[in-house]
Amino acid sequence: MQDIRWSTFWFLLLEIILFIIISNTYSFEYGLIFCLITITFFLLLHVFWIYKLSKWLDEPSLSKLPHGTGIWQHIFTKHYQTFKNNRKSKKELVSALDQFTQAAEALMDGVIALNENNEIIWSNNKAQKLLSLSLKKDLGQPINYIIRNSDLIKYLDKGDYSDSIKIYIDSSLEKVIEIKILLFGEKQKVLIAKDISQAIKIEANRKEFISNVSHELKTPLTVIAGFIETLEDMNAPANIEHKNVLKMMGGQAHRMSKLVDDLLLLSNVESSLFQNRSEKLSINTIMKKIKKNISILGTRKHKIKYQINPSLNIYGSKKEIESAFTNLITNAIRYTDQGGSILISWNLINGLPIFEVRDSGNGIEKKHLNRITERFYRIDPDRSRDTGGTGLGLSIVKNIIKQHEGELKIISEIGKGSTFKLIFNKESIA
Repeated sequence: MQDIRWSTFWFLLLEIILFIIISNTYSFEYGLIFCLITITFFLLLHVFWIYKLSKWLDEPSLSKLPHGTGIWQHIFTKHYQTFKNNRKSKKELVSALDQFTQAAEALMDGVIALNENNEIIWSNNKAQKLLSLSLKKDLGQPINYIIRNSDLIKYLDKGDYSDSIKIYIDSSLEKVIEIKILLFGEKQKVLIAKDISQAIKIEANRKEFISNVSHELKTPLTVIAGFIETLEDMNAPANIEHKNVLKMMGGQAHRMSKLVDDLLLLSNVESSLFQNRSEKLSINTIMKKIKKNISILGTRKHKIKYQINPSLNIYGSKKEIESAFTNLITNAIRYTDQGGSILISWNLINGLPIFEVRDSGNGIEKKHLNRITERFYRIDPDRSRDTGGTGLGLSIVKNIIKQHEGELKIISEIGKGSTFKLIFNKESIA
């Protein structure tokens, strides 16, 4: 732009000088005629090169780019460089897109790119096979028009994609797809679909196996424990050593029986055998029963304080809620040293019903916090066995609160104790 201004300036300056010279040498009329002719030629020359540029822009090609004269040569040179750089950038972009496409095609999961209106922009072959898509036919169509599933529609409308969802895409309910959405760019989304049908079958078989084995073990364990108690009551052994052996056998039989009971409860919770989670529960009544039952753990050694809101009740499964509350309280008792304090509260906080157990125990290291709800995971295996723990308590609690559409939150600090919270949703309030 600067070059054009200077070119025009020097042309006009030259015109004025030549006009003055011709006017003084010949006449004013000759000077004016000369200026009109040169200006007309100047304008026609620019119009000609503008026409050439316009024609070239219709079909841009490096070989057909005009050379131009004067300032137009500079303009065409700049267009040449810009066009060459753009073509190079385009090649790099196409190459990058090809690499992305190849990488996406190599993935084991289905990948679908969606725009802000949830319309399909692109999908890999795995997604097309998994969700029965046709890219030619379905390109530009909203994903919820093609996959008609109420859970998927709610998931897309909610806008919170921190968790994944599972949907059934056939009438037989045998094909289960896990859907996860990731945001990218400006309001665009990547939908990742994974077939988890086989994994769910394996998990169901595992749960069924555990449930069946637990049922089969329960009867013989009950018989064994009963005979051991009978032998102890009969005072059959004459020496202390035999008595200690029977006591040890009874303790191990009781521990195995407790483990079987926990396995059965966990299996039932996971498989939703306690389907009635709409009972109106009196938490105050449940807490009175729990308080009576935990007295056998030697709670007199601890300072236990209760803060229970008697008017706050919820809907849920009585057996499951009682089990979850009991597990958290007994855990606090087991892992809090003699003389320590335990606070048990049930109240409405920020509109949510929350059951909280806070203890003054040794606390839990951060590396354990993400794993303590796993089955059989123990921070201190020796202490857990000594106190009668099975390693299933927190796993049971987590599954129960999950089935009640709530959340288990654990806060702990070494040397300052731990806090376990069961946070229920607003809809559960009775």
